[in-house]
Amino acid sequence: MSYFIKAAEIWQPDVSGQFLVLSSAHYGELADFRCASQTMGFNFGEGLPGQTWAQRRPLIWTDLNTSHFKRSQLANEAGLSCGLSIPVFAGDFLLGIVVLFCGSEPALSGAVEVWHNRYNSHNELKLSDGYYGQLERFEWLSRRLTIIHGRGLPGRAWDQNRPVLMNNLPSSNSFLRARNAEECGITSGLAIPFTYTDGEVQVVTFLSTLETPMARRFEVWMPDLDDRYLLFKSGFCCQGSDLEQRYLDTAFVRGQSALGEVWLTGRPLAEESDHLQHERTVFIPFIIKGKLQSVVCLVF
Repeated sequence: MSYFIKAAEIWQPDVSGQFLVLSSAHYGELADFRCASQTMGFNFGEGLPGQTWAQRRPLIWTDLNTSHFKRSQLANEAGLSCGLSIPVFAGDFLLGIVVLFCGSEPALSGAVEVWHNRYNSHNELKLSDGYYGQLERFEWLSRRLTIIHGRGLPGRAWDQNRPVLMNNLPSSNSFLRARNAEECGITSGLAIPFTYTDGEVQVVTFLSTLETPMARRFEVWMPDLDDRYLLFKSGFCCQGSDLEQRYLDTAFVRGQSALGEVWLTGRPLAEESDHLQHERTVFIPFIIKGKLQSVVCLVF
């Protein structure tokens, strides 16, 4: 199956705290892009990871064929046309930057978006930017849409201040673009709110189709009430697996497995799984005031 997201990287400050180095990644079959990336690093404000660090907000670059993107030729050869970057902070301090690369093939459908309450609006979200593959009509609508606090997928994530997953979007009364989602085959969505500055929120959304889903699975894990175990909260599998049943008796303590490592350190992670399942996972921690609230997993 072909996925909307083709590669993932995690960039973290080095021991000096002034330079970003690649800490983990997965590139699938993109061998040349992998080799070039493994030897690179970024200063504060340099390239997509460095700009994300400097601006303290998620960024979407929908044109990688620029001098600002240091791997533009390799990205073009690899069929990559968009980069989404998400910084993970604990207060003033950067823990890591997640960079997700999207493909450019003609059949690609789906969307990654960043919504923002511009001008410190307490009630409205507008689109900062997005990448939609071939969904031109859906993109046109989204760029003109205003979402009220508490409404729609991004508005609910903002209101609840946690990752929100919605399935069956074409039939959902809560998804403002339901009719348009049905027209272009969008079936599920995940929204993650990030607050880096008081009064401002950035909501990253992933809208997935069955033809080219974002990932094989979305999963959201949360600590229990006693803060002892990390438990499965919600998820969606494009192959129809019952994730609640799969994780019914599954729990992780700090430091146990990749999920426990993310809980222990607060740092994002990209991991290759065992050879039997052939899965690759990106772990994105959701942190509020220095405390981990949940971990979002994108499984490929």
